[in-house]
Amino acid sequence: MRTQAEQGLWDLSDLYRDFADPAIAADRRQAKELVSDFVRRFRGRVAQLAPSELRGALDELARITHLASRPEHYASLRFAVATDGTDERAAHGAAQTFSAQLQQQLVFFAVELKALDEASFAALIKAPELQDFEHYLRYQRQFSAHTLSEPEEQAILRKDLTGKTAWVNLYTQVTSGLLFKLVEAGEEKQLTRGELAAYASHPDRSLRIAARRSAFAGFAPHHEVLSFVFNTLFEDHRCDMQARGYGDVLDYTVLKDDLDAGVVATLLEVASANFDLVQRYQKLRARLLSVDDYGIHDLRAPLFGEEPSFSWAEACDLVVAAFSAFDERAGAVARRFIERHWLHAFPAPGKTSGAFCSPGYPPDHPWVMLNFAGRLEDVVTLAHELGHALHFYLSLSQSPLNYWTGLPMAETASVFAELWLHEHLMASCGEGRLRAQLLDRQVQSAVMTGFQQVSYVNWELRAHRARAEGVLSVDRLGELWGEEQERLWGAEVLRSEFERHRWMQIPHFVFARFYCYSYAFGKFLTLGLHARWREQGQAFVGAYLDLLERGGSRSPAELLRPLGLKLQDPGFWQQACDVVRGQLAELEDAVALED
Repeated sequence: MRTQAEQGLWDLSDLYRDFADPAIAADRRQAKELVSDFVRRFRGRVAQLAPSELRGALDELARITHLASRPEHYASLRFAVATDGTDERAAHGAAQTFSAQLQQQLVFFAVELKALDEASFAALIKAPELQDFEHYLRYQRQFSAHTLSEPEEQAILRKDLTGKTAWVNLYTQVTSGLLFKLVEAGEEKQLTRGELAAYASHPDRSLRIAARRSAFAGFAPHHEVLSFVFNTLFEDHRCDMQARGYGDVLDYTVLKDDLDAGVVATLLEVASANFDLVQRYQKLRARLLSVDDYGIHDLRAPLFGEEPSFSWAEACDLVVAAFSAFDERAGAVARRFIERHWLHAFPAPGKTSGAFCSPGYPPDHPWVMLNFAGRLEDVVTLAHELGHALHFYLSLSQSPLNYWTGLPMAETASVFAELWLHEHLMASCGEGRLRAQLLDRQVQSAVMTGFQQVSYVNWELRAHRARAEGVLSVDRLGELWGEEQERLWGAEVLRSEFERHRWMQIPHFVFARFYCYSYAFGKFLTLGLHARWREQGQAFVGAYLDLLERGGSRSPAELLRPLGLKLQDPGFWQQACDVVRGQLAELEDAVALED
């Protein structure tokens, strides 16, 4: 029998042994006691607290945040790899309920903090005792105009358990439990979604087409249920934003990510204005593949023969070496996650598709989940998720209240790690086929991680605004999707009728509103960071690792200022798009030389 490590399973014992571990009940009991004591001592008094008292309250809140989150974090990790498990479902639901109950009791603190008058807040923020929490306090203050009364905030948290959270859980259970039929070499296979996804880059075009048809066939019986989930979540979000006084459905996400709305709008506008680059790349792909009916199923087809495959051990060695080439400390962290089994590697029935890095709260280290199938793309995904892990691991010195960076900055670290892998592979590939494959992958990465994600947000914005006018049918959501897909890919990339329903297969639309812009932000920002790395060398490495260590203790603008990046400038984002144009030109030149 293979060991747990050989099966690529994570060892969650750093959190708890199993669901019966008495430490879970002990942590919950202690968390409840701490919350009760916190409420008793501070409710109704936040405005009267001296700086030293407020500092003490924040330290206690940080401790509560960590302790209360551990059972839910453990349950969510167990559920992610066994969404069809009865025990996992029950534990996950119970953990979410417990966390929501504690949050309801703690709502008063944020409400009272945001209600401070300007003079009192200005005096507090200057106090030496509160310097470690200056950004946290300013960040909370940003939501003052959008915070409701304590009873209203508690009611929303209670409602979310049987509302928003329940609909997200339903989507997860329906989609994660699907199996997909695929006939390969005369054998009918039953595949998980993660296993089926590997066929998107298969060299056999008939298998790519069959896999794509299989994916849509698997989702087809659930169209009505899933469109109902989308309609409900979109309307829930609109009502919440309206009640809180936000001007647009995107505003909360931008504020939560600690960014200026103008920065995000500029990113979306500049990237959308460069979709012609995407279409130019697709025309090159169609020519190299020698097909007249180039379609969506060809977007990730290998251009230069079958890509190399990798064993799990080879993938781990490559990624650790790539991280170490940037900095030995980064390589050591990547190695630690692998050797200590802080990741779950391979596809399995009931396991969530895709990949993630789940941070939790300090002092607990993060965890990585993958669906590794041996492709080059899977090696890149390993680098991506370990880039997240490096970021969260280095920032463990932060308080739980200063830990989370916001999605855009988190995606920056992961995408930059992909570049380290690219550089490492390019240094040893010579001038042959692998070099062309790597150049192609860089352009494809920008298209998929940058421009396509912007297209997703463009659709999501249109869908949310259309939902405000009434319930959207499956067909209407599909029409909007088709329009945005043509805007991105151009009319020459053929799409089958069933492609209109691709939107329901993208979990980001369900789990978090407008999450996808974070990928584009991270991708294009990383291109700017890469240029600084090349200019500054080792000096940049130290500044970058310092940025990661700071976690969410500063705003993105403040974190990036030492690196000389100006997010408000449209020219910065255009420069990033121009880098991709340069990469595409390099690929075109390489192809011309081969010809």
